Amino acid sequence: MASSNLLMNAASGLERLMVENKNNKNVQDSNVAQISAFLYYQASVLSKLEENKAFQSKFKTIIFNQIEKDFGAYIDSQARVKPKSFHHVYEWRLLGSPEGRLFKLKPLASPGLSVKIDSEFLMSKTLVPYMKRKGTKRYKFANKAAVMESGVPVVIRPRASKRLVFEIDGLTVFMPKGASVTVKSPGGTASNHQYRIAYARFFTGQMVNQSIQRSGFQNIFNGKIGKALAIPGNIKRVQYSFSPNAIRNQADAALTMAFGGAL
Repeated sequence: MASSNLLMNAASGLERLMVENKNNKNVQDSNVAQISAFLYYQASVLSKLEENKAFQSKFKTIIFNQIEKDFGAYIDSQARVKPKSFHHVYEWRLLGSPEGRLFKLKPLASPGLSVKIDSEFLMSKTLVPYMKRKGTKRYKFANKAAVMESGVPVVIRPRASKRLVFEIDGLTVFMPKGASVTVKSPGGTASNHQYRIAYARFFTGQMVNQSIQRSGFQNIFNGKIGKALAIPGNIKRVQYSFSPNAIRNQADAALTMAFGGAL
């Protein structure tokens, strides 16, 4: 915001040159007033751009959407290369698939043209796969991603039956009645904190910068701001006096028209 304030402070010196004053010999013709109005209009557009809510929203949306796309593709590729490290952030049997992701990015509130992003895990909605035996019940490991990522031990107790029955390497194991099983690392040690490490690698390295460049925002922005900076017809007409308030209102309207719709 400091840059926009400095720009308007500099432009305010043009106001006296735009208003007709019989004692001001500089405006005996329209040249000084008109040139001053041209500069004042463009300074108003640029200074208000940073504060324009529609522009801020479009800027953040375009940047976030590209980062979200590239980050998802990055984790998908890592999962296919290192399945033991990333299987926990996908639904069962959907490793590396966008449809199976148990993570997502979310934009956070941020001032001006800054972009803040965080990540969260989603609940698993698919049944844990195993050999189904007659009379056994299958369950969902809802917090699969968060638990396996953190490496928190999981205690499994019988709920619908008197004892736990499960298979290990093709062998059926019957636990004593009421006995529980503690899984020290439910996702395997290879999965512990791997998503967060990959997340940090993406957002602290060049990948996030490359993603911002790929968004194409700069090209879109240049075209839009070029339209907003175009001098309105009434300011082009020969006049001896211009209203600073009217020019500022026109700058607001031009920004709304340029950035209020779809970029």
